[in-house]
Amino acid sequence: MKWLEVVLQDHGLLRRGLDIIDGMLKHLEDGLRIEIADVAAVLKFLRLFGDQYHQVMEEEILFPALLDAAPDEIAFRQFVAEHGSERALVVEIEATLTSRKGMAFFRSARHLTALLRHHCDKEERILCELAGCLSEDEDQTIVAEFMKARPQSEIHAKFPRLKQKYLPKPLPAQLNPATGPARARSASSHG
Repeated sequence: MKWLEVVLQDHGLLRRGLDIIDGMLKHLEDGLRIEIADVAAVLKFLRLFGDQYHQVMEEEILFPALLDAAPDEIAFRQFVAEHGSERALVVEIEATLTSRKGMAFFRSARHLTALLRHHCDKEERILCELAGCLSEDEDQTIVAEFMKARPQSEIHAKFPRLKQKYLPKPLPAQLNPATGPARARSASSHG
């Protein structure tokens, strides 16, 4: 496994958490209730996995190694600054939960999902360009450090239940206009 694969896997897990938060926000927009314990579970994941593990590993292990190999200090400083903004938003969201400020929760959570998605996309673009700049030994050292620090408990174990609860159910293929038989007939009649 390469360091880039580890980063992309981590980002995939982070996006799953963001999808759940987006689903919760959609529930609120639709006038439905969400459970504070569910929000707390996703925030715990973002704090423990996203911040205390993933972002710390990037800041302390990955970015310094990449700076030695490809000194683009500005991008890495920007990533670290964004990590700080994301940390602050998670703290802000947790505060809105304890004070039960619904609109503040909604705004902060919406801001966090947008910021973190944009951050992951931007980080991936730059990191993909740097994928081959480290030696095999450096790569394996970084992977080993990430894997050693990765939280052992499955802090995202509740995701399947939360996805089931808050994300829209996909339509069966025969009812889905994008993939069902009606779409196939429509596409073939225009050929």
